[in-house]
Amino acid sequence: MNPSIKILLPASLLLFSACTMGPDYKNPETHLETPWAEAPAGRVSQELIEQKWWERFDDPLLEGYIEQAMRENRNLRAAEARIQRARALRRETNADFYPTLDAEGGHTRQRNSASSTTNGSTSTSTYQAGLNASWEIDLFGGTRRADEASEARLQMTVEEKRGLQIMVLAEVARNYYDVRGIQKRIDITKQNIALQSQTFKLVDQLLQLGEASEFDLVRAKGQLQTTASLLPELDAELKAGIYRLSILLGQAPGTLLAEMTTVAPLPSPPELVPVGQLSDILRRRPDIRVAERELAAATADVGVATADLFPSFVLLGSVGRTSNSIDGLRDSPNNRWGFSQFIQWPLFQGGEIRAQIEAEKAEVTEALALYEQTILEALADVEISLIQYLRELDKKLVLQDARQSRQRSVELARVRFNLGEENFLSVLDAERELTQAEDDLVDSEIQSMLRLITLYTALGGGWEALEE
Repeated sequence: MNPSIKILLPASLLLFSACTMGPDYKNPETHLETPWAEAPAGRVSQELIEQKWWERFDDPLLEGYIEQAMRENRNLRAAEARIQRARALRRETNADFYPTLDAEGGHTRQRNSASSTTNGSTSTSTYQAGLNASWEIDLFGGTRRADEASEARLQMTVEEKRGLQIMVLAEVARNYYDVRGIQKRIDITKQNIALQSQTFKLVDQLLQLGEASEFDLVRAKGQLQTTASLLPELDAELKAGIYRLSILLGQAPGTLLAEMTTVAPLPSPPELVPVGQLSDILRRRPDIRVAERELAAATADVGVATADLFPSFVLLGSVGRTSNSIDGLRDSPNNRWGFSQFIQWPLFQGGEIRAQIEAEKAEVTEALALYEQTILEALADVEISLIQYLRELDKKLVLQDARQSRQRSVELARVRFNLGEENFLSVLDAERELTQAEDDLVDSEIQSMLRLITLYTALGGGWEALEE
């Protein structure tokens, strides 16, 4: 049975009541009515999701890399800058709540021409200084709604950074274990090269004794060369993985080459993976939290647009002094002050304001649909990651049995060849199949780790612990 959800939008968002301040936002109620579709007992538990899931692997080097990435990754630094910008914009919006105060000063020099009552032209200077204040009263809540929208968008940038933290964390772990897996593949390839080299030497000796053919020798040499040809490609993959890991840590590509040269084993995936409840996804996934904040901001924008239908009230005040000299401004008796208020009401705008309100309402409808879609995609993301991880574990078990069978096949082929019961072709075939089986098994071990990391990422794990 597939999970189903019901999202109940508050009535204020649906009706867009005619209150002057617009609709009040409330978090949509989301009901997740069924359990996970893929959660077999004994392999998956519904206990709380692990926050520091990377510590389960008991690898201090990986933990250190993750801490460094959280400090040095350039994309995370850019995300932090976007948060600082959003905070500054919110302070800018918040300033609209308060009066503005401006200082002014001026000097006027006036010259009068001579007249019948004066002997010559005269000139006068006038100096003035004062303060002007203005305050638009937020009577209908337009500024408050703008502040709500700004706060919601600030929170969106925080959630976006959290989502980026999860992505960087997962990429560090993926590249780290991809490198460890390639190192293991290189080690197994070298072991197979050593085994096939012994086989080649044995065939060469048998050829000298007349007990093997030149065809057997050529086949043995060709198989050895084919296996040896894997090393350059694996080395290139190894270096590429280390370079990618270095960049994630905010370092130059070759920084980790010496440190990552030391081979470390791949950890075994946990026997039981806690995935929590479906409802935990709503709380943990940053992309869902971003979508919810976008819905909140869009709702507040409706209030901003609605407030434009109603009058705005502005209070103005000024005080100052006037004197014929700068020094006289201090003691001048010519004080001036004034106070006024005015109202501005958009009586006719050709329907512009109401059209803007309708546009903002449409934004809310769109934001709600995207919020619902984000939830559905998040649930599918977890289900897909979970089934892929579990099936990779099943595949790995089969490949482990296959490798044991191929190892036994090589042993039997050698014994039968030494007894003269089989030709050397059977030995070469058995060795080739063993090489392939071992490479398939290592690849599955790598994939099981990578799919586990993908599962943890889909569950939204990690950002809480990183913030702590």
